[in-house]
Parts: sequence; structure tokens; C-alpha cells
Amino acid sequence: MSVSGALLRDLQDAGYYPHLAANIINDVLFDEPVVEHCVHMETHMDFESIHRHVTAFVLTETRLILVHVDDEPGSPEQSMRGVASVEDIPFDRIRTVILSRIYQDPAHFTPGQKPVEVGVSLGWESVRRLEMFPESCADPQCDADHGYGGTSVPEDVNLRVSAQAEGQDAVDQAERFALTLKKLVYYARRDAS
Repeated sequence: MSVSGALLRDLQDAGYYPHLAANIINDVLFDEPVVEHCVHMETHMDFESIHRHVTAFVLTETRLILVHVDDEPGSPEQSMRGVASVEDIPFDRIRTVILSRIYQDPAHFTPGQKPVEVGVSLGWESVRRLEMFPESCADPQCDADHGYGGTSVPEDVNLRVSAQAEGQDAVDQAERFALTLKKLVYYARRDAS
């Protein structure tokens, strides 16, 4: 299988190294057909530069493939470089698929009304974020060392798509992707039981 059709169009529409991203996806499809996809482009700005990042979420019949392509600024003598990474996760390893939807004017919701924003959080516990803080006690005069406390939070992938920023078609695509992923994860878990 090779990247074609809607996935290729969406990579090209993102406008960020589409041939590189398509080539990376081709390398890892292993002749599996693409069941569903979602391409998400992000731009981050700081005082010194602009960084672009595209993530292609690709579902096959057996796994979720994530392809990330980032800018890596070179030195003044070098041109811009692109960094591509890929991760594939079998459906039975995915622990969490959270789909959040935001609707305009919910008091007047009607069946079939589309959300204006979609959030998708995926977790398979490959990455965790630690938040640490110094512990203290209730005694304001205490100067003893109470050690540290903290939380460990899974942080695999979060996606947010807004009709106001990316358009309603992008929101619909993200929702379709998330619902398809939820179904594939459900069947993978059921079949594993």
C-alpha cells in the first residue's frame, strides 16, 4: 500500500513537507490499507523563531501509526532540517481514547448537530510526565524537610481541532478518526479476551 487519496491530499493541504511525511508513512504501512487518518498541523512561535510541526495519525486494520515531522533549525551556514519520527501502537496496547466535543448553543442542540471543537487524548503509557513539589506541613513555624510529593501523569498524545481555527471539515475528520479508533480498540480488546 502507498499513501494516496484523501491522506495524500490532507498531507499536501497541510503544506509541510508532504512528500517526506508520505514517504515515512509508506515505509511503515507494510502493505496494510489505511482505514482512517487525521493530519494535524501546528505552528509555535517564540521570540526568536517559528517552529512548525505536523502529525499524521493513521489507522490500519491492526494499529495506530503516528508520524511526526518537525523543524530543526540549522546553524546560519546550514539550511532548515526536518526531523521525522514514527511510532506504531497495536490497538490492544492503547489504554485510553478520550473524545471530547464542544457544541455551540447546547440549549438548542438537535440530533445531527456537529461539534465546533473536538479534543482527542490517547494513552498507551509510553510517556509519563512527573510533576514534583516540596511537601510541607500545616505548621507555619516548621522548617523541617518534609521531602517531595508529586504526580505521574500519562502524556502520550493530545489533539485539539477547532472549527474557528482549522475549519469544520477538520473537526469532522478528527471526530471521525477518533470514533473509528475507539471502535478498533474496542474490537481488539474484545478479541483478545
